[in-house]
Amino acid sequence: GPAWTTERALALAVALGSGGARPGAGGTADLWEALATLAAADLGIARTVEPHLDALAILDQEREDAGGDGASRDDAHPGDAAARTWGVFAAEGGGDPLTAVSDTSGSETVRLSGTKPWCSLAGSLTHALITAAVDDGSRGLFAVDLRQDGVEVVPGAWVARGLVEVPSGPLRLRDVSARRVGAPGWYLERPGFHWGGIQVAACWYGGAVGLARTLLRAASREGADRLLL
Repeated sequence: GPAWTTERALALAVALGSGGARPGAGGTADLWEALATLAAADLGIARTVEPHLDALAILDQEREDAGGDGASRDDAHPGDAAARTWGVFAAEGGGDPLTAVSDTSGSETVRLSGTKPWCSLAGSLTHALITAAVDDGSRGLFAVDLRQDGVEVVPGAWVARGLVEVPSGPLRLRDVSARRVGAPGWYLERPGFHWGGIQVAACWYGGAVGLARTLLRAASREGADRLLL
């Protein structure tokens, strides 16, 4: 069959997300087992699919907590909501921290400026949930349409020995519109934060299983030198 390009892996993520694949919804163990199985076959695909599902779960939790439908407003391109692809960028560091400034007093819309490190597949996604410092110094979570002016994937900043198909370099934002997702601190305090961590661990577990299977096959070949494996 055709190679598993990033675009194809993201299409799988969208299909799984549309099918309701979420932790905490009654099929959590099945979801994590599926991600581990996928990672055992191709870790790059699993690490492309998992953040999209994590973002959808976060947005679902926001709706449950707020009783609204915030995610429907996260698209600057009407009509393509079903094709949105999401990442979650929550790493911190660097000399140009990402900050959020309110558009108007009490508004749910902010402007983001700064550089966010470790943004996996930022150049291939349409949207992301991004943490940033707010006015009082605490951290908030924001939904961003990555197709806006002012969003730049920093070129040449990602050098990898593994998972080269999942570039995770910096993302530079300059006065970019974003929507608040939950109150400041909500991202870390919500129960689903721990589900997200376990979901990532399921992918790494599957990747380790895939590596072990590869080594076992190599060691089982007739004439294999086990000291060199």
